[in-house]
Amino acid sequence: MIETLKHGSNVNKTKQTSAVNTVKNHSTPCLSPSFGGKIINFHSPFSKNELGINTKLSSQKDVEMYNALTQVLAASAEQTSPLDNISRLKKLDTLLKNGTLLKNNSNDNSTTLENLYKISTEQRTLNFDNAKILGQTIDALYAPETITQVFGDIPPEEKAKILQDPELDPRIRQNPSLLDVTSSGTCVSASFESHLARRHPAEFARWAQEITSPKESISFTVNASAFNPSYLEAYNILRNMFEIKPQSIDFNSKDFTFSLSPDKNAKIRAQIQNKHWDKGERNILDVFMQSTLMHAGSEQTYNTLIDKREGKFNSNPEGLGEFEKIFLETIIEGEERLSMVYQKVDVNQNLVGWGCDFATIQKHIIDTLNTNDDVIIGYVLTNETSGDTMLPGYVNTPDNAPNKIINGHEITIVDYKQDKNGAITFICNDTDDGLDKLIEYPADYLIPKIHHAGYAARIVEADYDRITNAVYGGVGNNAA
Repeated sequence: MIETLKHGSNVNKTKQTSAVNTVKNHSTPCLSPSFGGKIINFHSPFSKNELGINTKLSSQKDVEMYNALTQVLAASAEQTSPLDNISRLKKLDTLLKNGTLLKNNSNDNSTTLENLYKISTEQRTLNFDNAKILGQTIDALYAPETITQVFGDIPPEEKAKILQDPELDPRIRQNPSLLDVTSSGTCVSASFESHLARRHPAEFARWAQEITSPKESISFTVNASAFNPSYLEAYNILRNMFEIKPQSIDFNSKDFTFSLSPDKNAKIRAQIQNKHWDKGERNILDVFMQSTLMHAGSEQTYNTLIDKREGKFNSNPEGLGEFEKIFLETIIEGEERLSMVYQKVDVNQNLVGWGCDFATIQKHIIDTLNTNDDVIIGYVLTNETSGDTMLPGYVNTPDNAPNKIINGHEITIVDYKQDKNGAITFICNDTDDGLDKLIEYPADYLIPKIHHAGYAARIVEADYDRITNAVYGGVGNNAA
């Protein structure tokens, strides 16, 4: 779900934090784009060479944990993954050999292996099968591009149970069809989920372990400077803006410790998927992961049953806005992040220009990819770029203008390649394209459609003020 911005609203033109200077409150529905690209086979967790990869079980504890995992997988009812019919024991072996298993790039420095071991040996919430949650976690780590945002259908007998709940949202009782989510707004959270699996496998496994445990929450320790240089302002962002109460406050370390949880209805969706999952739908782990991110980003207002939210920063009931997205990105990365808004959008949601040139946008993306990071982008389609203006009988009216924005979506750029003529092609992950492979888009096709993207502050801060001023106050550069 991306946010298209309304001109003329207040914006802080001075970069002070990754969060407070990106507040904009208008969204477009998150629909699956119909255009395509070239499908490629590419699922390595490492798109660039990394130093210090550990592929050997060097301690007795690691050997014991690994052996315990193999025993659980060997005894599982799903020894081969229902996603691709590949043995999960083989996937586990691959995760060891490519260094994923022994990584400790998590918030608490725990390894992927340690978290997988906890999943396999400790009780899961709602008594979910340990082996099933373990298998789903391994599937995602092995091929992050298989993660999807597609909600599953709710069978009639399950709907009947939901409608009997005396505490049910009155909107659902009045209109049960709200339970039939056909086009979800979880593209931001699903993109983060796949990003975690690809770039931070130990953290992904920690999320999987903690949110499917009986406590159903994931804990973090994040330095206040990631949110704002002022400790009190950082507290305000967490507590008063996003309704997240820190569990501990330390003015010496300037750290915050807090937890995120899925909304209460996530358990209902997860139980349904446990019994009625079909290929191409979200599984138990996806439900919990995406619901946790949606709930935190929407200021604790998300309802997984109907994929709707309220909240103070987004008037649209679907998806997450740009400000909410960069807040979550800051938590996930544990560092200052900036949302670069590139497109100029008028009050009628027409694309009217860009705040910088094509080369600058491309440089931001490539510089980020070269640091082994992803770039999660929000792009828009207009009547013209979606091809609507080419349809027979098209009439150019104010609501049907060529530059009218009709669709918004979030995808992740995970890598790039360059041909002999210097042309760049981006390798992307889309959680709503119905594919379990990555896809290629030429830079000259994708870049003009990018409305915003999140980056580490160190990558883009030199350009931030100039581009922000151009988008919200200046003429900008329409060359993108």
